Amino acid sequence: MGVGEKIQSARRRAGLTQEQLAAKVYVTRQAVSRWETGESEPGIDMRKLLARVLDVPVLELLDLPDAPACQCCGTPFDVPNMPFGTNADGTENPDYCGWCYQNGEFTGQGLDEIIERNVPYLVEATGYSAEEAVSFMGAVMPTLKRWREVENRNVAANLKRGAFYVCPDCANVVWSSGEAAVSCCGGALEPLAPKRDDSALDAVVEVSDGCQRVSIAHPMTKDNHLLFVAAAGDDLVRIKRLYPEQEARVEFPLQGPCKLYAYGRGCGLVQL
Repeated sequence: MGVGEKIQSARRRAGLTQEQLAAKVYVTRQAVSRWETGESEPGIDMRKLLARVLDVPVLELLDLPDAPACQCCGTPFDVPNMPFGTNADGTENPDYCGWCYQNGEFTGQGLDEIIERNVPYLVEATGYSAEEAVSFMGAVMPTLKRWREVENRNVAANLKRGAFYVCPDCANVVWSSGEAAVSCCGGALEPLAPKRDDSALDAVVEVSDGCQRVSIAHPMTKDNHLLFVAAAGDDLVRIKRLYPEQEARVEFPLQGPCKLYAYGRGCGLVQL
């Protein structure tokens, strides 16, 4: 069953019309129709949003290979020259590939590290953009054996505890997925404390055609401008850097539920 048929089946089980589903995921009815007929396919982030709205496992809407795959990185074992991992006694391990598991030990310690390492390979194999590859692996990898057995799952937990940092000297922007010791220009940085103040920034957020567009009325002068706007979700963080004399406008692909933030020297970190 193709992804279009799966969307149609899940939509009908949910008792939604094409118009109603379109309204919930911020696209046109025609877009939903094209997905269901196979004329086009939704992107990775849209599939994740559809899974949330239709209350189905996200893996149901992703194009996963039928071949057995490494239970650490998700790479299918039918990839040419794909080695099996090895146990401490030298025997072959059927669950993990040789890139992830050697002599009874994992070669990478963190989910984020594995994702970063494998993005170029997934882009080459699928034609995904780098952002789509990160989003895809962020959805798939937490379901694999290795990461199900890890109590502190980076994508599911640490992103919710993420923090932003800004260097007061060079204006470098840093984001951490959890507690971290961050320094820049010779000094330690403290995490920014977000504030929810509707009067701090005059922001308008619009959603259409699978995108979230943020417009902020701001002078954007050299001495008073916003440094960045960010969209932080459960498994993906996007940061758009802003500069003086440009309009304070940014656009993010929809990635499911997320929080929007903007930061400027004068207003601090504001949750929009």
